[in-house]
Amino acid sequence: MGYALVFRAASADEFRARVAADPVVAAFRDAGGGEPTPEVADTVARTALAMGEEAGRTGHSSAGGDRFREELFDGVLAGLLGADVADHLLSRNLEGIVWTDYPMVGFVLAGELAEALAKAGDDRPGDLDEDDAEVIDAVLAALRKVADAGQDVVTVYA
Repeated sequence: MGYALVFRAASADEFRARVAADPVVAAFRDAGGGEPTPEVADTVARTALAMGEEAGRTGHSSAGGDRFREELFDGVLAGLLGADVADHLLSRNLEGIVWTDYPMVGFVLAGELAEALAKAGDDRPGDLDEDDAEVIDAVLAALRKVADAGQDVVTVYA
């Protein structure tokens, strides 16, 4: 089984409002939040996937998750985009939900995204192997597509 990180060009404000208004999420938040139940996680992921339009996706095999997160996101993408943006692409706490397992949902605001892409420039590191370069290129292409549309990016990692 593999895992995908899906990028959606959508309003983060609208996404957060929809999540906050959902009765399942509201009850979870009112109970103190934390690691989401499967029902809460699925509700938030479905809401995210229903927002805006898909701008791209990438992923990894079930065995490749640590490398994907630690080397590519915490390493390469954190160096290009900044650690907070790279982290928020995989997950971002909202409504008391602290993501620790799949699915995870994240978002980056348009201003944060524009600043991160300006920092990254047009080039990715040249010392990546072909598979890693493919992932980094897919992420950057999706983010540029979202930024060109002037949108926030909402992600689902499942």
